[in-house]
Amino acid sequence: MDDLLKTREEYRAQIRTALEEDPDPLSAYDSFVKWTLEHYPKHNLAQSGLLELLEEATRQFKDDEAYKGDLRYLKLWLLYANHVEDPSSVHAYLLKKNIGAVYAQTYWEYATALECAGR
Repeated sequence: MDDLLKTREEYRAQIRTALEEDPDPLSAYDSFVKWTLEHYPKHNLAQSGLLELLEEATRQFKDDEAYKGDLRYLKLWLLYANHVEDPSSVHAYLLKKNIGAVYAQTYWEYATALECAGR
């Protein structure tokens, strides 16, 4: 378990550096999320900090025009929506902020969330 914690801290350091120096800091978040999904089993996701990581990553760039049409950013939002109690509110927010509006997947996922909520 120490190896996982050490690697998580290394990813955290990469994010801090990327936010200050990298022209594409989203890539550091994207890598960390992918690593988390690979190294923590589904029943251990609460311990992984995935939800908090997704919250941080999605909110970090919510007003950044450069990422509104970025598929990686949209996928982080969609993954986040899959882990919250009311995914349709996340999808409504995406459309309001024009995040992922160029992708059909945005609308499909929103429609699925509404259907699952009985709406």
